[in-house]
Amino acid sequence: MIGGKFEHLRDIIEKVHEKSRIGVCLDTCHTFAAGYDLRSAKAYAKTMAEFDRIVGLKYLRALHLNDSMTELGSGKDRHENIGKGHLGLAAFKNIMNDERLIGIPMVLETPLCKTKGEDIYREEIQLLYSLIEKKPE
Repeated sequence: MIGGKFEHLRDIIEKVHEKSRIGVCLDTCHTFAAGYDLRSAKAYAKTMAEFDRIVGLKYLRALHLNDSMTELGSGKDRHENIGKGHLGLAAFKNIMNDERLIGIPMVLETPLCKTKGEDIYREEIQLLYSLIEKKPE
């Protein structure tokens, strides 16, 4: 799977001459399926440090937010609704509170819910915002 490891992204970027025109999107389910953990603060910090070291945060242009139906390192891209899969809410709390991601577009990419219809997206967006910790002034 191309892009399954951060090194794949690095190798592609290295072959591009005009690097100012290149950017990458991290998909939470893909990242998790590739074996990069996001669930605890420590695991998230390690994954993001590895991404920065190998690819470079300067190339991060977007995130696709989705939970995972499959376990860490499964190699399977099976999106689940936020907080309903193996990533869980802690992973999204880490993302929503990472100041390095301010201003980077985050695209909700979760399945349509059979019982809630499109209302699920409004609920998931509200849920994601609720995970942001208030900073003391």
